[in-house]
Amino acid sequence: MSDNGPYTQPPQYPGGEGNSGGQPGPYGGAYGQSGPGQPGPGDPNAGQPQYPSGPYQAPYGDPNQAPYGDPNAGQPQYQQQGPYGPGPQGPGGPQFQQPQDQQMFQGGQPPYGPGGPGGPGGPGGPGDMPGYPAPRKSSAGMWIVIAGGAVIVVLVIAVLVMLVVNNSGSDTADTGGGGSAGGGGGQEQEADAPPEEEEDQGTDSASGEPPYALPEDPCSAFTDEKLAEFEATDGSKSITDSSASCTWSTVNADDEYGSLTVRYEVPYSGSDSVEAAKSDYQTNLDLATDEESSVFELEVLENREQNLGDESALVFATQEVVGTSSVSTLLIRQDNMNITVDWSVNSSGFESGAEPPQEFSEVEDALPDLGKQALNIVGSA
Repeated sequence: MSDNGPYTQPPQYPGGEGNSGGQPGPYGGAYGQSGPGQPGPGDPNAGQPQYPSGPYQAPYGDPNQAPYGDPNAGQPQYQQQGPYGPGPQGPGGPQFQQPQDQQMFQGGQPPYGPGGPGGPGGPGGPGDMPGYPAPRKSSAGMWIVIAGGAVIVVLVIAVLVMLVVNNSGSDTADTGGGGSAGGGGGQEQEADAPPEEEEDQGTDSASGEPPYALPEDPCSAFTDEKLAEFEATDGSKSITDSSASCTWSTVNADDEYGSLTVRYEVPYSGSDSVEAAKSDYQTNLDLATDEESSVFELEVLENREQNLGDESALVFATQEVVGTSSVSTLLIRQDNMNITVDWSVNSSGFESGAEPPQEFSEVEDALPDLGKQALNIVGSA
């Protein structure tokens, strides 16, 4: 075994302690001495291994050289051209074709640097994304405003038209009123109310279709204007199965009192029988003209046929009851309906044989007018 133990290596100090005996130190110099290019004692790099000399060189040779001598390590060098440029053509065999430099929008991957297409700040990149289009504003509000405006315009036009029409009507009324005032108050009164003759005319026959029923309100037979002519008041009606009547009290200009009665009758044997109505009409005419069978002293002065209904007659007579009375009876038959209008006026005195209070001329027009009005309500129910 050597002085260095089990390791087969030259002794470190063959010449004694601190003497290497001519052997090189572990780092290229004599033992205990720094090798060439190594830092000596006090050098800032002391203690750091240096490999330029000595038995151990720097691992793998010169660090500035290719690891195994030839920098290309036996590989063919590429020509110094831009990235992906063509390399040198070696002898034999197919040569590797370098890819062409890809340009923008030619199928290659576009650069993504700042400002480039797709890059930050570039078109289509972050910071320049258009995003979703802004939502379109609803036009419903606009249409509502337009519709409201149209309605307002229509209303304004309608109001203006009404004002113009009203003003025109007022002007016309004022003009007409002025003319009436200039012509006198009588003309204005005639324009307001129709003549009494037209109002009191009535009809010559009943309305509707026969057979006729009794009127529900016989007191509505005469108009108020006609009743006022007779000074008739306090109408009282009476209705049975075959008759309907109404009676008023009257007074004339000489303060002679009397009564006015209208009576509607249908045949008792058959309300819709025209033949029975004819028989009843003849019976009523006989009673009005029969001087011999009268309970009271009766004198018939006039008996004249009238042109009312199917058949009619006006009978004017005087009667002695308590004093002398004038009795006027108008008989009318229309199909199955018989109508009787009686007007009786009593003299103011109670002397028998006195002058009758009325003459025929006072009733020959008045009674037929009442008969026409009495026919108006027949068939109207």
